[in-house]
Amino acid sequence: MTSVDVPRDPEVERVRRRYHRLLEEASDPHEWAYAWRTELNKGGFRAVDFLMSEIVETGKCIGCASCVTICPVDVFEYEDEHPVDARREACVYCVLCAEVCPVLRPVDKDLPRLVEFRPPATDEGFGRYSYGVYARATDPKILDRGQDGGMVSALIIHGLETGTLGGAVLGDVLPDNNQIGTHRLARTREDVLACAGSRYTYSPNTLALLEAMRNDVRPLAVVGVPCQVDGVRLQQNSSIRLEVADWYRDNISLVVGLFCSEAFTHESIAKLGEMIDVPPSRIVNINIKGKVVVRLDDGEVVTASLKKYREFARPACLYCLDYGAENADIAAGGIGLDDWTLTLVRTEAGHRAFQAAIDDGWIETRPLTDEPRGEELLRKLSAAKKKNRPLPAQMPTLQQRQALGWLDPKTFYTKGPGAPTDDGESR
Repeated sequence: MTSVDVPRDPEVERVRRRYHRLLEEASDPHEWAYAWRTELNKGGFRAVDFLMSEIVETGKCIGCASCVTICPVDVFEYEDEHPVDARREACVYCVLCAEVCPVLRPVDKDLPRLVEFRPPATDEGFGRYSYGVYARATDPKILDRGQDGGMVSALIIHGLETGTLGGAVLGDVLPDNNQIGTHRLARTREDVLACAGSRYTYSPNTLALLEAMRNDVRPLAVVGVPCQVDGVRLQQNSSIRLEVADWYRDNISLVVGLFCSEAFTHESIAKLGEMIDVPPSRIVNINIKGKVVVRLDDGEVVTASLKKYREFARPACLYCLDYGAENADIAAGGIGLDDWTLTLVRTEAGHRAFQAAIDDGWIETRPLTDEPRGEELLRKLSAAKKKNRPLPAQMPTLQQRQALGWLDPKTFYTKGPGAPTDDGESR
């Protein structure tokens, strides 16, 4: 019998009804997980069926791959930015795949204690943080290869070469297309530099966790966008204690989050080539600074309209409310001061890693007051990701959005069908 032939677990519909009842009753979102946690004492249920029907088949999957990398029996494959239930019959009813999905529920209330946000842990609209600076690499080679100052590359290489890190989960590119992201487990300076720079298509970085765990590569850093950060935190701090979750909890020592408004579809690269009238193969680097800044293979830099390019935004990005990677140890992005990385140190682990790199001369910093517009933009972009939005589980499905004719993740709740009317109700 193939996995396609395996009938759905009849218990799933009961769990789905309980889950939707919790959503509709406007209960504390932190209680939603009881829809599946209460099944554990009864022997569990085939949660892969719940996850597929509730998240993947409804088009709500953000592609973070947490379900793929937490599964202890390799039920899933990952294709076209989504999990595929390739081996459903292998499910052992552990319920971990549902437990770590950041669309099904928010992170648990005790996460601040578990990740040790560093005092004063203030929140000015972009998540708790201890301090912020502009930062960049001091090594010219890292500076040249990195994006917006190369701070993240310098931080990771410093950890690898001083022995505080054994490896790092990063985003790389496909050999035949340098704008399509893929995952990589980096263990050397050369590995990190090969991954340096930004891609604006979605890269499933965290798939490299499987390689790290199989080869016991630790301590481990994870670099990813906010949805991936939340998935990692759910894996590390799952209330369901199994060996795989314990490994992530014990061996992921640093989580670096990258600011992210949205990612773009793979097809967007060809469209961008049309917009600037060059073959897509000539695009070497893309950066977004209020406009699309494109560096070509001969060094020429051309720009394109961000408003037009955003027509190719990834629809799944509607289901993320986090611009600033609010649950990372360190959050970073290229806003504010040109060629510097706006860096927020959020946790004790982040402070230790960042300060060690500064003390050893790998990273230099400037105060945020040198360019106050960086903080202002960070606050604005963070607010825009949350404006008028309910939690992802309460949002319409992709099919419902298609019927409404509005897939743009950035404007659905500001200008589109989800925007409030004059009386305060949604359209």
